[in-house]
Amino acid sequence: MDGAKDYTVVVIGTGFGGTMTALSLAREFKKRNEQQPDGAKKNILMLERGTWWTTPVGTVQDKEVKTYDFLATKNNQPVQYWPSQNTFKGVIDIATRCFRRGRNKDGLYDLTALGWKWWPLSLFRRGDGVSILRANGVGGGSLVYSNITIRPPDLIFNDPRWPLSWSEDKRHYYYNLARDAIGYGVVAAREATTIPYVGKGLPLPNVNPGLSNIVTRSARLNPHWKVTGEDDPFNPRGTKQIVINPPRVPGSPEPPIPDRANALWVDRARVFQTAVKQLTPEFGAVDLAISDLTPEDTPLGEKEPPANYPLEKPVNYCERQGRCNVGCLPGARHTLNKQLMAAAYGKPDGTPALFDSLRIQALTEVDFIKGLEGGGYEIHFDQYQHQSLREPGRKTRMTVTAEKVIIAAGTMGTNEIMLRSKEKGGLPGLSDKVGLGFSTNGDYLAFMENTKERVRLTRGPVTTSFGHFNTDDPGEDSDPQKPKFHTIEDQGIPPAFASLVGVGLPLIRSLSKGRNRHLFLLWATFLWALKQLKLYIRAPFVNARERQEMFKTEDEIVANMMCIVGIGREAAVGQFRLGGFGQTSLRVKRTDNKQFYEDPIYKDIEESLKALETHLRADNGDDEKSKFRNPFLSNVFRRFNVDSITLSHPLGGCRMAKDVEHGVVDEYGRVFDKRKEDQEQKVYEGLYIADGSIIPTALGVNPSLTISALALRIADQISKEL
Repeated sequence: MDGAKDYTVVVIGTGFGGTMTALSLAREFKKRNEQQPDGAKKNILMLERGTWWTTPVGTVQDKEVKTYDFLATKNNQPVQYWPSQNTFKGVIDIATRCFRRGRNKDGLYDLTALGWKWWPLSLFRRGDGVSILRANGVGGGSLVYSNITIRPPDLIFNDPRWPLSWSEDKRHYYYNLARDAIGYGVVAAREATTIPYVGKGLPLPNVNPGLSNIVTRSARLNPHWKVTGEDDPFNPRGTKQIVINPPRVPGSPEPPIPDRANALWVDRARVFQTAVKQLTPEFGAVDLAISDLTPEDTPLGEKEPPANYPLEKPVNYCERQGRCNVGCLPGARHTLNKQLMAAAYGKPDGTPALFDSLRIQALTEVDFIKGLEGGGYEIHFDQYQHQSLREPGRKTRMTVTAEKVIIAAGTMGTNEIMLRSKEKGGLPGLSDKVGLGFSTNGDYLAFMENTKERVRLTRGPVTTSFGHFNTDDPGEDSDPQKPKFHTIEDQGIPPAFASLVGVGLPLIRSLSKGRNRHLFLLWATFLWALKQLKLYIRAPFVNARERQEMFKTEDEIVANMMCIVGIGREAAVGQFRLGGFGQTSLRVKRTDNKQFYEDPIYKDIEESLKALETHLRADNGDDEKSKFRNPFLSNVFRRFNVDSITLSHPLGGCRMAKDVEHGVVDEYGRVFDKRKEDQEQKVYEGLYIADGSIIPTALGVNPSLTISALALRIADQISKEL
């Protein structure tokens, strides 16, 4: 390889793929650097287009809120605070400060409706039918995800588009390694021989105290759930299900404890599991990447992580604030920025950094990658100034070189980088299949406004439970007539958005008969303002007689509303391309000429929701409020050319395959080079992709655990090739 490179490895992105590979390699490099003290030091640079995020509130582990200054002052890193208001002021803070747009390059959320970008062109031209929400910050998707670590059933891998050669034992190994890498930390998972769980007193650098199942109203309450499958290598943690006893016959003894213990459950978890239990045996509490305190009467033993007890040192724990997607104020979530901070900079309490060979450069947006003639790569990127500086949003073009490059910028980011690298001639040997195989992962959002029991959407972790449907799906074909595997999960609402949800759904329904599309937004705003004005004028005169709506808390507003997230085995036949003038940077369409919302999986999900309605609705009538509605797929939205599937789990586009004729990378993330078809080594040497873009089909579950498992496997392959 000609010429010294700036870095041994450059990792683009700090999400699940980037963190799993970077920290695995940093650990490997530390060993090799110590073994060869006089040799050239191996080092890693991580490029992240967003900034660091942390809580502005004192936590159990950081009562004095030192993390912000530790990053900003001691380590010269750009940092933002989570939005902390739980009222409408919080919505304003999120909309103005936390959305990435224009010069606000350090916003947390990036919501892109693919299609025409400029107004008024966007009013008259139909979009691509997909709106994608993604995170922008150190830690990637972990900053805004629902903390769910769930494994897809093996039927998913029966699809012939998967080229994986791993054995069943290897599949179990990498999924369990991924659970521990998320639950404790990548380095702890790599070094420990006793996980699960971290052994007592072992000096392991675990950042987090393990995964949790959170269904009780507060920490340390015993849920008295039924645990099944603890000896199943598919998930050694087992599945936790609610126990419902039959009604007590008069004169018989009282029912056992579980029925009474269910009153201690988060209302949403209790109502959801009780209902979904009637529809499928495949349900339970989701494994969550959140710290919680184990129940008070649980004995210390081999099967419980002792770190979850406040014995040796205190841990942040879930306070059931329902804010997972907008930032956890108690600091209990296992977001990846915690692992990255400990690895590169140490901790505010004086704990030193794990590695001196790892550097993280925030507010950098990669343009394209260029392969160098003598080997290695040149990465071209823009370095943005932080909002607090004199010229926020100003960018400087920069370039670094590396022996190896791992692209883990998320599905949208990676596809855009690869398409531009191909267009600009930086990687001329890329497969012609770049961009092909995009999947919405069947993402679906629905609300029911009139449940018979109080659900309290704002209380608890944002998701507590899941239900799997159509698990007899063979997974081998795409026959639209056969029901497909899918998952539904309960979903909470951050308190700040509760008032908007309560007003917004009736508004959408009232407009379903149609309005002039050019006046839609103005009309919606006018109706909302008119209602608020009426409430403020009326309240002082009648509130003494009857408590007025404007005085209801956010919790009350959505007390009888259920929110459900659906995920399913969608066709995965979308194709990305670069956008043109006046368009978003990426465009997408299905190769079968269907709209994305026409995929059969959405009918399957809607059928499951119809069955669920009968167990949740307040009455058996045909009340419109007692039906699940997807607000983004109503008649009114289609009429206004905004019939988008809104999703947060995009997959594919740089899919793995057996050869360059069918995909972009092999099963180890190595990028195919079509110019080397006559050679034994048919890939770009030292170029890898390790994120959701390589997944060739929909998963039907939240993808973070699968992305992590594949990335850890890719990291092992890179270590072998070093």
